[in-house]
Amino acid sequence: MKSRHASLITLAALAMLLSACEKPATETKSATVATVAGDTISEAELDLAVSRLGDLNEAQTADAKSKVLQALIDQRLVAEAAKKTGLDKDPAVQIAVAQAGRQVLAEAYAERNFKDVAKPAETEIAEYYNQHPELFSQRRIYRIQELDLQVEPPRVAEVEAQLTSSHSMGDFVNWVKEQGIDGKTAVAVKPAEQIPAPLLGRLSQMKDGQVTVFSTRPGQLLIQQLLESQMQPVSLEQAHDVIERALMVQKRKELLEADMKKLREAAKIEYSSAYAPAVEKQADEEKPDSEKADEKPAN
Repeated sequence: MKSRHASLITLAALAMLLSACEKPATETKSATVATVAGDTISEAELDLAVSRLGDLNEAQTADAKSKVLQALIDQRLVAEAAKKTGLDKDPAVQIAVAQAGRQVLAEAYAERNFKDVAKPAETEIAEYYNQHPELFSQRRIYRIQELDLQVEPPRVAEVEAQLTSSHSMGDFVNWVKEQGIDGKTAVAVKPAEQIPAPLLGRLSQMKDGQVTVFSTRPGQLLIQQLLESQMQPVSLEQAHDVIERALMVQKRKELLEADMKKLREAAKIEYSSAYAPAVEKQADEEKPDSEKADEKPAN
């Protein structure tokens, strides 16, 4: 019952959020394409929704408009049904709508302020290429056996020791089953660019047949064996545009982080004692008693 209620909350919140975000508070003049129980859907709203689907040709756009319009109509109907049941008054829904609304504004802020960054110089692109041979000049296609285990923390050392002493991955998998340890196994074929950087850093240094172990979080072990790999290098010319985009994304991220630092420094942020970050707790503990006495705890 709880999960069903959560699903209803999510659906209702999403419907009402999209309705609120896609229809400006001050409606600009735009032709009406449909009306749902007196609530209009404008051509501008429809065009905005279609634009989020990416680059489409004329025929695809025409087809998408019809389907998206029906989705917007359904959105209105679901939102109205949710309001009639009082879901818009549910505290969890109100929190979800408020959080999602702030996320939309944050993304719009980032898009407006950091969309246009200077393209990297050719020397920067060449330098990036040379710094990441595992992605380009020494790029490989990897076939990997993955074993994702749920292990109680006290048994992690035992599992790792058994892995080391096993004659083969098959023997180890059989031992895992005998021990009643929950886990999933799979074989995946992935090019270098589809592998997370920390893992790729290890795989690129491994030989076929070798095994690596990651502790992704407490109680979970990810064991990966490199079954085989095949060299498929990419030239600088082939990688040029990909690297250019990657460097621009990196630059936007750096600008956003710098801006965030300024916003934090300019803002007054107060924590209740139980939620203060560790750094702030330490700084507070190091203050003289006279300063602590003058401070009042945040509500």
